[in-house]
Amino acid sequence: MRTTGILHAQLALHIARLRHTDTFVVGDAGLPVPPGVPEVDLAVGFGIPRFAEVLDLILSEVAIEGAVRAVEAEGQDAGRWLAARFPDAEAVPHEELKSLTASARFIVRTGEASPYANVLLRAGVPF
Repeated sequence: MRTTGILHAQLALHIARLRHTDTFVVGDAGLPVPPGVPEVDLAVGFGIPRFAEVLDLILSEVAIEGAVRAVEAEGQDAGRWLAARFPDAEAVPHEELKSLTASARFIVRTGEASPYANVLLRAGVPF
């Protein structure tokens, strides 16, 4: 059994399969998942687990070269969380972000109940 990092088997498997430039999404409890995109559902209840906690754990294991967030997140808790982690993130309208999720390798659903707590991440390489 693993003793550190991501213990959720399905999430660990999806992360292990990421390659350079693949995109994936970490989202709140309400983000729609397009047909055909695998979903890793971590939500236990509203606020459990929190978006920022899940995101930070994923970031400790994945090289990221880019991020896309919703413009509407500005001024919200989610906007502050994302600005702290991705100061150069591209900002697009929320509807455009939702359309970008259709090409994601997978979507991670958290229990987050704060508005616009969604980010599309582009995998980088650690070398």
